[in-house]
Amino acid sequence: MSSPAPIYIPNFRVLIESGILAMLPVCDRGSARRVNDAMRYALFPGGKRMRPWFALLGASIGGYSPDDALPAACAVEYLHTSSLIFDDLPSMDDADLRRGRPALHLKFGEDVAILAALALLNQAYAIFGRSGMLIKEATECIGLNGMIGGQAIDLEMQPVLGTRAPFAVRNRKTTALMRLTFTAGAIACGASPDEVLALAQCGECLGHAYQIYDDLLDEFSDSGETGKTAHQDARHLRVNYVSEFGAQGGHDDLSFLIAEAKSSIRVQFGAGPCLTALFESIDALFSKREALGLVTA
Repeated sequence: MSSPAPIYIPNFRVLIESGILAMLPVCDRGSARRVNDAMRYALFPGGKRMRPWFALLGASIGGYSPDDALPAACAVEYLHTSSLIFDDLPSMDDADLRRGRPALHLKFGEDVAILAALALLNQAYAIFGRSGMLIKEATECIGLNGMIGGQAIDLEMQPVLGTRAPFAVRNRKTTALMRLTFTAGAIACGASPDEVLALAQCGECLGHAYQIYDDLLDEFSDSGETGKTAHQDARHLRVNYVSEFGAQGGHDDLSFLIAEAKSSIRVQFGAGPCLTALFESIDALFSKREALGLVTA
């Protein structure tokens, strides 16, 4: 099946923004207006929209229509945004900045922030529920062995004396979401098990890579560059990849994981304009890595 992606890729941003707005849940009770406003504040403007972008590309490289994958892509963005709201709460990371603006709980209060996060999470499940296979994948990625469990482990993380295994467990909150990001659109379009597996492997590798990248950003960047509260791990006395393995170790593992992610996709889907667009998007995602700490050639 020939892919429609070369036609759609220039319009992905418009497609994503219009879809997120159109599918956004709205409470018609006047007294709940602040929750509606809080959801919009959290979602717009939305930064890179990396996750729905990859969800559409994940469908496109298999020859599926981005339009058919759009609801799942928007659901992934609702899920991601809800996780950011929860992460920033005082009981979690206690962050005061997100996407260059005051965190949602500081703007609307903790009570409204929690309700807005729950509303976005609920809408994500409503969309995922349109496909039996997709809701199964989503609940596994979100649950205790995925994002929720990973966040719990992150809060309790202790020094690991040179072994990377505990970080693989901690990273489940990032890895699970990235896995779902890459598979959701394709699953919604009826992708084959082999296609889903390749996309899942790519997402798993990039999830690990992105968490390492985030640790490097936390260590070597400031809030003006990242748009969120900097040096969170040091402030909470938590270990991260840089504190355990150094900047060089982080860079080396990051490069390896990116290569593995690309390889898993190339083997399944071969060459083509969609794959080129995907690889360019992956490289753009990690575009700042050469400026972070010790750099390898």
